[in-house]
Amino acid sequence: MKLTKAFALFLLVAGIGFAQLTPAQKLSDFMQLTGLYAKNYGPYQEKKTVYGFDLYDIQPWVNQIEQSTTDLEFYDICVRYVASLRDFHDEFIMQSDYDAWLHFNGDIYDGKFLIDFIDTSYPATSGLNIGDQLVSVDGVAVADLLTQFTPYSVNGASNPVSQQRIAAGTITERFQGWYPGATSINTNAVVVVSQNGKNVTYTIPWDVQGTAVTEEGPVNSPVASTSGSSAIARPRVVMRKGQAVPLANPERAANRWGVWTGQRPPHIEKPEPDYLKALKRLSTMRALSTPFTTSGLEPFGNPAPVFLPPAGFNLRLGAAATDEFVSGTFPLGKSTVGYIRIYTMEPMDETNALNQFATEIAYFQANTAGLVVDLMGNGGGDGCYAQTLATYLMPSSFRGLSTEIRATLSWQTFFSENFFFAQQEGAPNWAISAYQTYLKEVKNALAENRGNTNSLPLCGASAKILPATDSKGNNLAYTKPILVLVDNFTASAAEIFAMFLQDTKRAPLFGTRTSGGGGNVIEFDDNVGAYSEGTARVTESLITRVAPVQTPGFPLLPSYDGVGLYPDLVQDYMTAADLATGGQPFVAAVSTAIGNLIQSGGK
Repeated sequence: MKLTKAFALFLLVAGIGFAQLTPAQKLSDFMQLTGLYAKNYGPYQEKKTVYGFDLYDIQPWVNQIEQSTTDLEFYDICVRYVASLRDFHDEFIMQSDYDAWLHFNGDIYDGKFLIDFIDTSYPATSGLNIGDQLVSVDGVAVADLLTQFTPYSVNGASNPVSQQRIAAGTITERFQGWYPGATSINTNAVVVVSQNGKNVTYTIPWDVQGTAVTEEGPVNSPVASTSGSSAIARPRVVMRKGQAVPLANPERAANRWGVWTGQRPPHIEKPEPDYLKALKRLSTMRALSTPFTTSGLEPFGNPAPVFLPPAGFNLRLGAAATDEFVSGTFPLGKSTVGYIRIYTMEPMDETNALNQFATEIAYFQANTAGLVVDLMGNGGGDGCYAQTLATYLMPSSFRGLSTEIRATLSWQTFFSENFFFAQQEGAPNWAISAYQTYLKEVKNALAENRGNTNSLPLCGASAKILPATDSKGNNLAYTKPILVLVDNFTASAAEIFAMFLQDTKRAPLFGTRTSGGGGNVIEFDDNVGAYSEGTARVTESLITRVAPVQTPGFPLLPSYDGVGLYPDLVQDYMTAADLATGGQPFVAAVSTAIGNLIQSGGK
């Protein structure tokens, strides 16, 4: 069926109820989804250049929709279409709270799925051991399962390592909101693991929470009629995700650090002036969260580092519920090294967080020879907060957060309104000037039929950012050598922070390639399918770097979106040896790297 014929069918279809969506309803909702990205997706050209995926080329997807016979098939097509963008921020999400878990988790170590957490309170997991290799589930080899689950690797699409690791998490936990086929399981899973060179089979019941979705349900299509009858309207209800349950394994590594593992105070949302709403939207850069945080499907924001502390570590922050960081010092030869873990760019209380960070940096400046900044597993948050933190590590001025904005009438109106609010509310001059610039750039881009604006400073009227200073103008920035730890789950606003230090050559990045989430993201929960009721997250902008960067395996690019930041010093902690020893090889490599920086004066 051609596209035009399908729309003709949509106009002619009778307004009767169906157990499954009609072909015309599915096509209508898919066109709405693709239009949403066509209009709002900022990194379009970047993804076409890097991955050869053109979101406007939808005929192959339409063909699949025409051949689909169930609602779950349709949802799956929508998920895979958005996943093809290879974007950390962007996903299509079903309305479902169904989640099934086997009460053990694993990850990819040295290329193998090794079990790294076991819920010992679940009787069926008895006999499993940390470090056992998972061979198969229900007769399907792990390698095939990883391939099967790759399109559903939410928060991992930009990085093949992230994709594999989240796909590994999907093997033992199936969340239908991200994976439409999650309900296709038996009551029990037949799990084969390799123990001491021998394959051992376990039968483990799936622990299911929530309600499975198998179809959208009866729904009527509006019909133009002269008979006086009217279509039955069904109210649109958007599911709001429930409260996150506690991590199943918060104590893993945390106890050895002395890090707080209890419930923390809720995030404080302070009232903001109306004129800041547009800037807040532009600076929102974070991973997608799930209501279930029992496995590797949610690898972000754990206060505890992924490795055990180095010998002689002295904890400063992290033991109290109100601590926004984990920090301390450890001896290295004749030197003392500072350590601070920034595990989120969305603190509980931003004012408290900035005060704590300033205090720690002042202490480190006076008492350490070098500093290790840990961004591993930081899923992002507020890009402007990340920029403010960076001012305490940059003794000289630097280019701040800058972005190209996808030009739409929505942004034009939003900037115009915020410009008016800024004038009416007595906003500082920088805010008024910024909105004038944003409005002008969006209007020009629309008039010239350009997708994006030119690169614009995001957190103020100027891209030139000065170091943090006290009330007397004294520079508060750390001046000694810094090593920044990153991994494939360092994402979004955390990547912005790392980008500042790498692009200015202030500090080398140590670890593995980051996630590649380079822009603000917004969730559209009322614009994606009147019939299928889906939700989609869309990246609306594209963060630009000081200068184009050549990342191994990619062309020269002005942004890191979909590519990530490549470390200056490559070190992977996902090894069997690190798993068995609490990360001792990784910690030793970190110590060597910061020691070399101290000896060379940071060069």
